[in-house]
Amino acid sequence: MMASVRIQDLVKRYGALKAVDGISLGIEEGEFFALLGPSGCGKTTTLRCIAGLETPSQGEILIGSQSVTHLPPYERPCGMVFQSYALFPHLSVFDNVAYGLRARQFRQGGVVRKAKVLGSFLSHRVFPADGALRERVREALHLVDLDGQDDKAPGQLSGGMQQRVALARALVTEPAVLLLDEPLSNLDRKLRVAMRATIRKIQQALRITAIYVTHDQEEALSLADRLAIMDHGRVVQLGTPAQIYDRPATSFVADFIGAENIFPARAVQVGPNLTLVEVGGLRFRAAADSKTERVRAVVRPQAIRLARANEPLQAENLFQGQVRFGAYLGVTARYEVAVKDLIFIVDVPDPRPGNLYSQGDRLQLGFAAESVLLLEDA
Repeated sequence: MMASVRIQDLVKRYGALKAVDGISLGIEEGEFFALLGPSGCGKTTTLRCIAGLETPSQGEILIGSQSVTHLPPYERPCGMVFQSYALFPHLSVFDNVAYGLRARQFRQGGVVRKAKVLGSFLSHRVFPADGALRERVREALHLVDLDGQDDKAPGQLSGGMQQRVALARALVTEPAVLLLDEPLSNLDRKLRVAMRATIRKIQQALRITAIYVTHDQEEALSLADRLAIMDHGRVVQLGTPAQIYDRPATSFVADFIGAENIFPARAVQVGPNLTLVEVGGLRFRAAADSKTERVRAVVRPQAIRLARANEPLQAENLFQGQVRFGAYLGVTARYEVAVKDLIFIVDVPDPRPGNLYSQGDRLQLGFAAESVLLLEDA
């Protein structure tokens, strides 16, 4: 089962503070959708409103065709994975995963069923789980590759395994919408990369609608079908990862998504699909139109090429510079190169250790006109 999600004019106030400021979003059935932004931008508050953990001050939330704005969390077809895992330390892995199913049995059962559900937390021998519940839990644990871990306590598991228990607990109730609130932020980088692949594969296999909150742009770009960039409670850009990365709408989006060379500029000459801009005493050619004189010129670090003074380098924008700082990162080398009053951040892919540049080296620096973005929000 999966469902679309519609958010209409959502507002959430805490006193005078507007944590969410009138956002509207449509998330399609089976879509992996990410809410991306810095701390305090309103992304987690939005997710908690969808889950029913926060009550909107204004607006409406629909899952499928049903308005859930005023429904309690347990009546919404959602499963949630929390940043802190939120596992019960005194319960086994099996009981943690089974918790949602047992809570549903308790709500829907009579006196005898309620007594059995409560007793199941005290003694599995006296109050054994029924076959259907046991099978559902086993399937959920198998889905997240935790076969044979049923009887362990959460404290006996690694952080990655605990997060998979939390994921299994969210999935075992077969929700229409899976909500994930920065689920990988407590893991080391290698484990984060592995876990995000696991989450994406499970989401695609189940074809479940997923809404994922993160402040990590790499996570959002690698996971999402579409994403919304949020700032101060508002959505400032909505699109596919490629659309947002290649064509940021504002300098805030460009900076947040990883464009580190953002310079205040002035358009001095505008022609068909070509603008000449003045930046810190330099002039760039940009393969873009500009409707305003004051702009911001954006050049991504990986779009810039470097060469020693005696090596050939051809580019529409070509300058002489000097290395201020360099760092070897394995798959890339990152340099700060001074060109007059500007400092360019440059990423060189697949660097050879014997061919690295050193502080003080004088280099040529070049980039194409089509790699220069002009943002009219200066």
